[in-house]
Amino acid sequence: MDEELGELAGDVLIEDGLILDIAESIPTGGADIVELDGAVVMPGLIDSHIHLWQSAIRGLAAQCWGREYFGLVHPLSGRVRVTDMYASTYGGAIELLQSGTTTVFDFCHATNSAEHAEASLRALDESGIRGLFGFCFRHRPEAPIEGFTTLEERFDVLSRLVDQWSGHERVGLGVALNNIDHVSPEVHAQEVAAARRLGLRQSLHSNLPGQVTLSAKMGLLGDDLNWVHAGPIDDDEIGMLAEQGGSIAFTPEVEAALMGVAPRVGVAHRRGVPVSIGTDVPSALNGSLITQLRIARAVTRAVDMQQERAQNRPGTRTPTHPSFDTMDLLRMATIDGARVLGLEDRIGSVTPGKRADLLVIETAPFGLAAGRADDFVVYQASARNLTRVYVDGRLVVRDGVHVTADLREVRTRLDETRDWVLGRAADSEWPVIDDEMRARYEAGQGKAS
Repeated sequence: MDEELGELAGDVLIEDGLILDIAESIPTGGADIVELDGAVVMPGLIDSHIHLWQSAIRGLAAQCWGREYFGLVHPLSGRVRVTDMYASTYGGAIELLQSGTTTVFDFCHATNSAEHAEASLRALDESGIRGLFGFCFRHRPEAPIEGFTTLEERFDVLSRLVDQWSGHERVGLGVALNNIDHVSPEVHAQEVAAARRLGLRQSLHSNLPGQVTLSAKMGLLGDDLNWVHAGPIDDDEIGMLAEQGGSIAFTPEVEAALMGVAPRVGVAHRRGVPVSIGTDVPSALNGSLITQLRIARAVTRAVDMQQERAQNRPGTRTPTHPSFDTMDLLRMATIDGARVLGLEDRIGSVTPGKRADLLVIETAPFGLAAGRADDFVVYQASARNLTRVYVDGRLVVRDGVHVTADLREVRTRLDETRDWVLGRAADSEWPVIDDEMRARYEAGQGKAS
């Protein structure tokens, strides 16, 4: 994924987590040798948008249609205890690593207290993943567990956490902003300003028209702001992001199957707006970013073909259709994802001087056959081909299994969290989420009232 180096068959030399050299042949000296003849070595994948607190309730939202997700899942965020936050974040991070994702932006709706945030950060660290914990400013007054009363308290806690984690090699902080339609323009500006004072990347959901325009009028656009979904964004707003800064996180399966959103990713990509990929909701989907790349291709090509037919064109390839090719997709999941998170100088490509976040994908038994390496990774490979995952030069997954996690214990903790949050445990006597509450969450796209 390094445009200057291109692709080559050769050696990668790693020391203390850093890629020192890449060449067709490197003298071994006293180095340990890992023979990977015939394998594809590539940068680890980057999931720019996921809610790891939902990992314990996987499958709950699988059948959701439209806004049903908001009424089914969001009311549960206020039930998550500190121990639940650790279990869900740790278990979700293990799944991502075993699927080839080495870096994640964890957008946490359930930042219910300082202790909740600390538990998530600790879980990310101990899983071995590289991650930004998206500290959420969302206030849930109806939540049974609510450790904050003011936005200023959240700002203070976030500032303290930034100081505590500033020197960590892999784990840091980001900001999960409120939806613009959930707060006043003044509060939106306060949140963005607080994040920028701390130098943090920000992410926000955008599901309604005109939100990029509003933010632009307030002078808030910038490269540190990642717009999630952005289904209603129009051509003028895409131009604003291209000119004033900003990126879009594309979560193809959720947008196609749960939201019914026709993506504007092809237009954004052609206009030079950075695009990244996310898996979004563990309550409905697994953590395979490769699966999302395949769905991204299918959905965007369907949109491209609809445009062709609407314009009475014959479906021949043009400079704009199809919107992107396989290497473009892989860039979204690697170097462009790193750029969106402000980490492009450290990760995202196999480049001397960058950290060694690497995947090893075996091409056995049939090899690349008539295809290219990038096509093999996205369209031919499956989980069985992913034999090694390195983060910061350390082997974290071998033959599909995390090398240090006790997966039986992970399962037990996730099950205990599930039973507590869903009210199945003997001591979790939660009030029933009635139709009225569900309707309020659905109408507000996740906001209680």
